[in-house]
Amino acid sequence: MKKFVGTIALLAFFLIFAPDIKAQYGYGGGFGGGGFRNRLPSAGDDAKPKEPNLDPEKLAEEDTRWMKKKLKLTEEQIPKVENINIDYAFKRIDLYEEMKKMQPPFTEEMRTKIRDKFNAMKEGKNKDMKAVLTDEQYEIYLKKKQD
Repeated sequence: MKKFVGTIALLAFFLIFAPDIKAQYGYGGGFGGGGFRNRLPSAGDDAKPKEPNLDPEKLAEEDTRWMKKKLKLTEEQIPKVENINIDYAFKRIDLYEEMKKMQPPFTEEMRTKIRDKFNAMKEGKNKDMKAVLTDEQYEIYLKKKQD
């Protein structure tokens, strides 16, 4: 009888707390899947991407602040880097808006199209940054982007 009561108590515990545990780690069935927020949708995925709570100007400001500190930007580099960061922050938001308009199920073709646009945008930003930064600064910048 004690075994039966113990089993029922354990089962009740998991039924009560399992939704909380799953939600904490991104298993709630939403688009976040496993903690990867705002990922590209999988082919056949029926979940719409979550709208990012991103303000392009704040994103650009944060990037610029980090770059000023870690890359030791000169007074001449700061406005150029700010402009690049603002430009690409707005492009990133435009791409998120485009993703929002996509209707499930998401095909591999749709995922490839968005991935290619993100990669082209990233390459464009890297090219623009390389033109402004010194070789040493650019290496630090790339290392940070990989982390």
